[in-house]
Amino acid sequence: MQLVAEIATQVSGAADERAARHAYRRSFNRLRSQLQLYPSGSRPSEVFENAATTVRSLGATCLPLAIAVAMHLYPFCVLQSVPIPFLSVARLKRAMLLRTIRSRSLILANTGSERSNGTTSPLIATRGPDGVRIDGRCEYLSLSSVADIVLFKAQLADSSHAVLCAADLRASSVRVGQWKFSGAMELSDTSAVTFVNHRVPEGHYLIVPDDAGLSCISDYQRSWFHLFIAEIYLARVEHLGGARTDEVTKLRQESLRLLDDYVMGADVGWLVRTTAALKLRVSMITQATAAALRSRGLAAEAGGLGYIKSQPTADEKILRDFGVANLAASCRQSPAASSLRPRHPASAPPDLGPGPADASCA
Repeated sequence: MQLVAEIATQVSGAADERAARHAYRRSFNRLRSQLQLYPSGSRPSEVFENAATTVRSLGATCLPLAIAVAMHLYPFCVLQSVPIPFLSVARLKRAMLLRTIRSRSLILANTGSERSNGTTSPLIATRGPDGVRIDGRCEYLSLSSVADIVLFKAQLADSSHAVLCAADLRASSVRVGQWKFSGAMELSDTSAVTFVNHRVPEGHYLIVPDDAGLSCISDYQRSWFHLFIAEIYLARVEHLGGARTDEVTKLRQESLRLLDDYVMGADVGWLVRTTAALKLRVSMITQATAAALRSRGLAAEAGGLGYIKSQPTADEKILRDFGVANLAASCRQSPAASSLRPRHPASAPPDLGPGPADASCA
């Protein structure tokens, strides 16, 4: 996509972060008209397939931007697909919020917590006559320059209850920090965000009364993210000459079947474990692909591929949940990696490692 290359060029060529953010907003607003950002479907699997077309097209050539857009798409898909009882207040609130998002073409962003390694204190929600007031800081928010609504959970003050919020990101009571990453990963547009007595009005939050309910919602949401992150990295691997395995295809199919069959109150365990297995297998294929590329002197092509292992749910955590001691014990060489063919001469720049600053947009 020409506009993807334009964003990368405009941002990297900016004089400072303020100018880079302005360039990002300008270029992203042109790009969004070419993307399907509000997918629909009669079943969750259909919603996902429609959204997956967008992240695959971006992921093939620009991992950071694809991941950023996924941080809008996956909560949007969760919001419209999570099974909610008919004739319930929650279902009415969802319908009104979805109508607002679609009619105003709003961009969502979902705050991240796992990457902060538990160092972030929870957001605090305080009840008030006009809704709830939010105070606190989230360390990771993608699309921080362009998003309109930020989704997060907070702890209700003087209570064991949690609050799920959809808050206005452009209010004066929200402080967006500097970009977290440099280099190509600037295109994820990731910053910390701080809320200071930030009002979330009625209809834009949901109080979850117990840990079991919150865990169920979180696991359902995490399953969607597993699917999106796997789709993005597979698109990049295939663009580089690799291929998905039969095992990945079967895990993907089973994940989508379980997604369609899930009903609120049922055990979400099978769904989250299956999507976690898919994410883990794609991570192994991706890392094997990166190693194969580096061995051929194509370090630049491998840029960013190693980052998948630390993205939620981190590979090591999945392995612990599966009862496996470490990643090395479970890895085996992917046939896809060994079949790679170099696309460029072996004169690439030296490898700078698999961290986020090396994410590729080529």
